[in-house]
Amino acid sequence: MTGQDKYSGYGFEDFLQDDFFVASIKKPTKESIAFWRGFLEYYPDKAAEYQTAVKFIDDVAYSQISDEEVIELWAKIQSLSKSAQRFTAQRFTRGRKIAWSAAAVAASIAILLMARVFFLNYDNSASGNDIMAFVETHEDTFNNSGEIQLQLSAQKTVILHGDESDIVYDSAGIQAGVQKISRNDIAAFNQLIVPHGKSSALTLHDGTKIWVNAGTILVYPAEFEKSKREIYVNGEIFLDVAHDANRPFIVRTDEIQIQVMGTRFNVQAYAADGLSRIALESGLVKITSGAAANDVLLNPNKMYEQDKNGNTSVKDADIQKYTSWIHGLYAYESEQLDVIIKRLERFYGKEIVVGTSVSQLRCSGKLDLKDNIEDVLAIISRTAPVVYVEDDGKYVVSYKP
Repeated sequence: MTGQDKYSGYGFEDFLQDDFFVASIKKPTKESIAFWRGFLEYYPDKAAEYQTAVKFIDDVAYSQISDEEVIELWAKIQSLSKSAQRFTAQRFTRGRKIAWSAAAVAASIAILLMARVFFLNYDNSASGNDIMAFVETHEDTFNNSGEIQLQLSAQKTVILHGDESDIVYDSAGIQAGVQKISRNDIAAFNQLIVPHGKSSALTLHDGTKIWVNAGTILVYPAEFEKSKREIYVNGEIFLDVAHDANRPFIVRTDEIQIQVMGTRFNVQAYAADGLSRIALESGLVKITSGAAANDVLLNPNKMYEQDKNGNTSVKDADIQKYTSWIHGLYAYESEQLDVIIKRLERFYGKEIVVGTSVSQLRCSGKLDLKDNIEDVLAIISRTAPVVYVEDDGKYVVSYKP
């Protein structure tokens, strides 16, 4: 009896309760794909139940059913007799209702919980080796020429002039501003380098949209693999991740890893700052860091923060405060003046010196980043006891006399 013969008598419920089957669907390998392809060739009569079980796992893994609903369903299952009683359960991702036996629903609950466990415990450490190895071996190419650079390969770098750029990947190639780039010129990993005073918007091949702030380096594959989507960032980005049930989206920085399925969130992780912030607008993300004993699940309107000493925290956050920069605004509340000034330095590409005596002042307000730097500093000087002067092309901020 071969391993495939074992499944010849399996039905929908049996597949759902089989560990190897579930693992094969949730984390397929070349071997498991070949195994199930061979199984379906030998047992084509099992294709319908096999495909139904596959689709159910995909559906239920990304449903929005709450813990309370899981508990309620489980209580209903337990209240049923062991006879042939049946009850109608709302299918998690469809408006229509279907009837399942108590055993089937029990298996469904088990799979739902298993899918959650998979999401919480999925180990991406090995899968990140390629992109992180690329980053480590190409850091010397991350130069700041003063213009936005799209490095497609060792032989080809596209310079994008102007303060903003819009880059779109599609099946034909890349549209970078007014330039059309053929797929033949694109290497496995691409690098987008946005210097101080610039910003960019990037649409990846899967439809994910990324807003890239000033002073940021972004590394990503031209096309994602079948089992994962990974990018690296040193700087600040806002992401609107396209949902893909089969490929989690992973954002890596020098210190942390963020895993999502489809969501909107902001990542602020400038290596020079020694401070990382992840602010979640919608969806759910899992944050892995060597500084934290356990992974952190972040819910909407929450912010994860990690400082250079490895101290971490999660707190309520006004998400608009952390995402307003993509609309040309900078909102801040009780923020230290030196932090505000550093962000303005990056955005405007100007050197701004803050005296140590005023660097710890805390300020609140909102700045229109479409204004020039002098107007912005003038607004700050009206809301805080400081003044600024221009000195040989740089700005100096100090206490108001």
